[in-house]
Amino acid sequence: MEKNKEILRKEGLGVCAISYDSQEILKAFAERRQISIPLLSDPDSKIIRAFGILNSTIPPDQMAFGIPYPGSYLVDEKGKVRAKYFEEDFRDRYSTGTILVHELGSALNTKQTTLEQEHLSIKYFASTEVCSPGSRISLLVEIQLKDKVHLYAPGAQGYVPLELTLKPSAAVTLHARSYPPSHSLFLPAIKETVPVYEGIIRLVQDVTITANPPALTNALNPGGELFIDGNLQYQACDDKMCYLPQSKPIRWVVKIQELDRERAPEPLRHGSQIRTSFNGEALNSHANKPGPAN
Repeated sequence: MEKNKEILRKEGLGVCAISYDSQEILKAFAERRQISIPLLSDPDSKIIRAFGILNSTIPPDQMAFGIPYPGSYLVDEKGKVRAKYFEEDFRDRYSTGTILVHELGSALNTKQTTLEQEHLSIKYFASTEVCSPGSRISLLVEIQLKDKVHLYAPGAQGYVPLELTLKPSAAVTLHARSYPPSHSLFLPAIKETVPVYEGIIRLVQDVTITANPPALTNALNPGGELFIDGNLQYQACDDKMCYLPQSKPIRWVVKIQELDRERAPEPLRHGSQIRTSFNGEALNSHANKPGPAN
């Protein structure tokens, strides 16, 4: 979120994060990682409980009791939750880019690859270029068809429909693909009505990068990059004829960064009796004032 805060602000979104950590722990973490977005302290988990996300799998006598299920909310200026993004496994997180793709239809400024074909142009990119293990990211394909050209949509009989497939990998978990709505086109020459796409088509495939160290390590190249390979199949037609089906390989490249596992200084850790204040301001006094995004 810190890295993409300016992009989020341009989209009209404010950004903050909340945890059960003390002000001192959050201050140490923010200074070490150079984080400037608001980090809200909820040491008694009052706000966490109010949002119904207290992690109930942790016994009350454990040090970690009070932590939330990790996730993201989109909250409007009146404090109403407009959307939420949570995973069942605490190690998995929706990336900022994926939330932007699903909520606003936009993506971060990531590298795009373009394939110019005879009847169309194919552009593909990922919602984020750098992510951590457990991140859920979006892989996107945008197709710009030339005038009077259409592609057959899923469900077309006797033709090769548009289909995006990904090569199985132990490093990624595939989620349901998202295809845009098609429309029906009547073909006078053969007196058939078929589902087709025209104009601009966007396909979205979400994947979660595994949090399993051996599986991920084995899939990375020496530079710490993960290759996610796919294939795009389609058949293009214009108002005169149908052309031969095409199959185009696609490769997304994602840089994997290690999770920050460094703990706060020992005197500040949970369970310590040593507490100090900073800047004379109680950060958690603002925790009950949700911003546009939380």
